[in-house]
Amino acid sequence: MPAPHNPFKAAMKAGKPQMGCWLGLADPYVAQISAGAGFDWLLIDAEHAPNDLRSITAQMQVLAGFDSHAIVRPTIGETWMIKQYLDAGAQTLLIPMVESAEQARELVRAVTYPPHGIRGVGSALARASNFSAIPDYLQTADAEICLLVQVENRAGMAALDEILQVEGVDGVFIGPADLAADMGYIGNAGAPEVEAAVLEAMGKIVASGKAGGILTLDPKMQRACLDAGATFVATNIDVTLFAAAMRNTAKAALALLPDQNATGGAQTESASRYLQQLCKHWSHKGTAEFDADKGSVRFASGNRVEMSASADQLKITATTGPRGDLEKWKQVITDHLVRFAFREELVIEWAE
Repeated sequence: MPAPHNPFKAAMKAGKPQMGCWLGLADPYVAQISAGAGFDWLLIDAEHAPNDLRSITAQMQVLAGFDSHAIVRPTIGETWMIKQYLDAGAQTLLIPMVESAEQARELVRAVTYPPHGIRGVGSALARASNFSAIPDYLQTADAEICLLVQVENRAGMAALDEILQVEGVDGVFIGPADLAADMGYIGNAGAPEVEAAVLEAMGKIVASGKAGGILTLDPKMQRACLDAGATFVATNIDVTLFAAAMRNTAKAALALLPDQNATGGAQTESASRYLQQLCKHWSHKGTAEFDADKGSVRFASGNRVEMSASADQLKITATTGPRGDLEKWKQVITDHLVRFAFREELVIEWAE
């Protein structure tokens, strides 16, 4: 009986694009929900998620019952760590921050049994061999292991041509976030210079005959990479999906409640000047609309202020969302108007 077939590796060799999603919530329950969603592969992340060997193993055990292939990204490409993940049953590894062909060759050795590699021979203890139930696991395992290396900085990009020549590397994944940071565009993987570098690298990877991969939440970039020949593309992350859904749900729930309002005013012959000055002052922070007689400023937080001016009176309505700090907002409005005082001692009185 040979080692289990690696359908992900076979699909990439056949040039069949594989669509995936990142798992960073580090929980088998979430992994099971995700496995039933229909992705070709799911990556269990230990580089930027709170995973350890046991939590990764538990998630692989869950995924084994579904068609979504488990990919594991270690914290770093250390031989001892790779050995543990392989014995735990991982057949596809994505190794972060690969910067040279020599590093890639060492990774190939780490996932390969002797005499061609240095993977420890301990399959008798391992889930990978179904605890010795696969008698010829040692003889057949290497062929089903899939090694993906992650190029994500300028050093890695400079060495890409040499990395692509390393036999035993099945695919190269471009990490746009770290690459953007190293190129001087931290937090902006969508910068034209970064996207151009990614697509140029993807072209080289595809031309070399190896599989090209990427994680991007941008639909246009997803399409561009697939059009360039990428064969493993992740389009989302469980953490961001859950966080966005919870925030939107909370926002919708709070929207069912009424806003908080307070009215106030001041006696002043400069009411129009106060109104216009406050609207102008906050126009770069919120949406301001005003003329000589009335004005309003709305902020993304939900806070807003509306004012009207007559010959001798300034009227104010302060509003926050249902969970906003109305008293603090009233004080902010008061403090700003008082600082604008036009040769008078302005007194804002708020209704109880």
